[in-house]
Amino acid sequence: MKTVMKNFKDNLYTYAGLENLTENIVLQELYYFVENTQNTRGKGFCDCWICLADVAAIILNDIKPNYCSNFIDKDENSEYFTKLRTEVHERIIKAFEMVKKNPHHEARE
Repeated sequence: MKTVMKNFKDNLYTYAGLENLTENIVLQELYYFVENTQNTRGKGFCDCWICLADVAAIILNDIKPNYCSNFIDKDENSEYFTKLRTEVHERIIKAFEMVKKNPHHEARE
């Protein structure tokens, strides 16, 4: 049954173009933040995969998803997505602060 469900899901994403544009933007902005913020660890933020996934999950749970299956609706340059990018960027530091207070791993040097 798991294989059937996985194939069903994969087909929706691959052949029908199902996509959560909000998730894409959150992950893009998080990537840019980590890449462009000098010394992320110097600010006390851990950038391991566990913490990055926690930061992404915190933000994604607070922002409305925006699923689409039509390639026409995937214009990430629209005013809506410009505002969303600003909102996500503001939430990244708050989410890092939350993860810093309660990381899902031992403290790293």
